[in-house]
Amino acid sequence: MKFLALLLLAPLCSCAIEEPAFESLRKEGNFEVRKYAAIPVVSAPMEDMGKRDESFRTLFRYISGANADKTKIAMTSPVFMENGAAEDKPGRMSFMIPAKVSEKGAPAPTAEEVAVSEISGGTFAVLRFKGWKDEVKREQAKDDLTKLLSETTLKPVGKPFFAFYDPPWTPEPLRRNEVWQRIKP
Repeated sequence: MKFLALLLLAPLCSCAIEEPAFESLRKEGNFEVRKYAAIPVVSAPMEDMGKRDESFRTLFRYISGANADKTKIAMTSPVFMENGAAEDKPGRMSFMIPAKVSEKGAPAPTAEEVAVSEISGGTFAVLRFKGWKDEVKREQAKDDLTKLLSETTLKPVGKPFFAFYDPPWTPEPLRRNEVWQRIKP
């Protein structure tokens, strides 16, 4: 009985975690067009979407105090992931930096491979999907978003990337996963 209660409450635990604010411009089912201000992030290289554990640990060390100020930083949501631009270039995993930390200036990373930057503000087409661990489902979500955009007047800019909102123990059917595509305003 306790396990069932934990299973049902697991998704609620992530609600208290800070997420980037946005303005919803259009929503139809799992598809949404959102406008975001710049999102401050801390990032680490990621070999590929299937080998993300070391990138996560590197970023977790940064928010746990492995930074120039030895400051602990609250976990945020989502975790952003993008594949590399080419086969020889690694992808990237990013954690959003909380607003209060960003306002003061995020502490400098102590690990050479970690960088503080931002996801430029703008308008994004977003599609929610199931299957965060499954590469086939992630690719299908990208294809579905590309198809949806091709049926509209919305024009994509750059390449899509992923946003994963829930802790790893959240059951797959209850997870919030999204693919984001920057679009021309």
